[in-house]
Amino acid sequence: MRYTLCALVFLAVGCNYGKDDAVDAMQGQVDQLRLALKEHPASPLLEYKMGRLFAEYGLMDSARAAFERSLALREAFPEAHLQMAKIHFSEGNLNKSARSYEQVVRFDSENAAAHNNLGYVYKRLGDLDSAGRSYERAVAVDSSFVEAYNNLGQVYKAQGHSEKAIEVFQRAIALRSDFSGAYVNLARVYQTEGRHQEETDIWRSYSDQFEPTERYSAYARERLLNLTKRTTASE
Repeated sequence: MRYTLCALVFLAVGCNYGKDDAVDAMQGQVDQLRLALKEHPASPLLEYKMGRLFAEYGLMDSARAAFERSLALREAFPEAHLQMAKIHFSEGNLNKSARSYEQVVRFDSENAAAHNNLGYVYKRLGDLDSAGRSYERAVAVDSSFVEAYNNLGQVYKAQGHSEKAIEVFQRAIALRSDFSGAYVNLARVYQTEGRHQEETDIWRSYSDQFEPTERYSAYARERLLNLTKRTTASE
């Protein structure tokens, strides 16, 4: 059995036929879980642990099968649904990932991170309405979730709800003044709306807050230069 397992995990951990410590450690854990499953064959938690172990070593087909067995034993197992959502997402299957994230929040409605991730998957699928609702739920659960506010603002902007986008970007900045993405996104809303003074103020705030080597600093300087020229030309 040891050599069979080694063959399976060769690519994942560099199996050296029992001499590799990582393989030995995994084999020992697998054996322990299998013994436990013989005593408790209907344990969703043991199947879940088996799935996490396989996933840790990159054996995703085996991990998927273990998570599926876990969910067959207990549907209301948000952690197992979460692992399935991650597997589907990593494989590029966004529809299945969304369905799994839906199950996560169905059974764990206070999981702000899962609501945020579901919103991201919906956005990738082009479903902005569902994405917006998921992000709204994320910040309702966790009112300090800066990334979710920023994501929600981007959805509002894409939907043409500029004032709502401005409000949530401002909220993100108020919560975390070093979150550069919110400054950039807020400035771009003002740019789209032709609100040049407010855009100027945001880029100045950005330049005051961040180092010249920050990702958007060069763009901030360029925009400020262009906005200054515009103001000068209009006077």
